[in-house]
Amino acid sequence: MKEYNPMDTLRDELVNFLYDINAIKLGNFTLSSGSISRFYIDLRLLQSYPVYFRKAISLLKMLVLQRIGLDGFDYICSIPTSGTIFGSSLSFELFKPHIYVRKDAKGYGTQKKLEGDLKPGSRVLFVEDVVTTGNSLLTAVKAITDQTRCNRVVVLIDREQGAPEKFREYDMTIDSAISINQVIEILRNYKRISNSDYLTIKDEKVGI
Repeated sequence: MKEYNPMDTLRDELVNFLYDINAIKLGNFTLSSGSISRFYIDLRLLQSYPVYFRKAISLLKMLVLQRIGLDGFDYICSIPTSGTIFGSSLSFELFKPHIYVRKDAKGYGTQKKLEGDLKPGSRVLFVEDVVTTGNSLLTAVKAITDQTRCNRVVVLIDREQGAPEKFREYDMTIDSAISINQVIEILRNYKRISNSDYLTIKDEKVGI
């Protein structure tokens, strides 16, 4: 008999709910990278559903505790904009200080790109909602790399299109709570998508 894993239960509930609210869509979509995809994930919708948003944060919390541990980092850093709601909520749950990196420095005031009080030499855990190629995430990491050390990354959903491999080149690890492979396995097992849709998305994931 398979051992009960609370993370598996949360994954199943969350993926099915995301599909119900169209936060996971099938079709033809142009991604921010310019590539065309048969599926689209918009986790910004979750903030409007407190019960399931809480489940998502619980899933990230379990991931951090299992893979990294509370002693493995000093700060949580969000990636605006959609990653900020997850990172700030996770920092509240874990009692860790929160910072975030702006995509562009402010054109007024102190013109800072980093928001928060980061002590030099700290270990930072970057939090993102969805990762595809990892380019925007890597830009944020590089923006404060001279102030940090031993950085890690956690994401809610990894589209499995090259980000973990790219980050390994910088001696950094990306841990994901849910992979796109798990998403389509869950949706097929619950008969939410057809086998042909399952194979199409799986081929896309492998092909990119």
